[in-house]
Amino acid sequence: MHHQPFEQVLTDYEPLIKSLIQKLNLYRDYEDYYQVGMIALWTAYCHFDPEKGAFPGYAQKVVRGHLLMFMQKEQQFSERHQLHDDHSDYRLIDQGSQQAFEAVSPPLEDYLPLLSERERLWVVETFLQQKKLGQIATEQGVSPNTVASWRKQALKKLRHRFKHLRS
Repeated sequence: MHHQPFEQVLTDYEPLIKSLIQKLNLYRDYEDYYQVGMIALWTAYCHFDPEKGAFPGYAQKVVRGHLLMFMQKEQQFSERHQLHDDHSDYRLIDQGSQQAFEAVSPPLEDYLPLLSERERLWVVETFLQQKKLGQIATEQGVSPNTVASWRKQALKKLRHRFKHLRS
């Protein structure tokens, strides 16, 4: 196989890489999978033994195998790691509209009865005590996902209430 330069092999087998990516339904992170496919093709190019068969079948197996291994590693990584931002600031309104909000709306405490005890806890800890989600979770002895669900429900209820005020 080394009688052709790799650049020519890559040009010839680029449709193979793209079709395998498509067959495996790998639409997210396409560039990463394409890169893995090219590296796998290089590996097949370097390790090919003409005495054991034809290059096209060998290249397809090597490229497909590398794509599947990469897909499995990505899936395992996403299952084991949760992305979150401890530095994010969850505000109901922006700073520019703070005065306008205070002029037309009652204080935030007036809305707390709409919320469950845990949702109120999240609002008070986040907005009044400036605590982050992870800190609240640690102090309450629950997972960050639990506190995130409190946040989600509280914001949903508050948005619904604010929506009715504007109407």
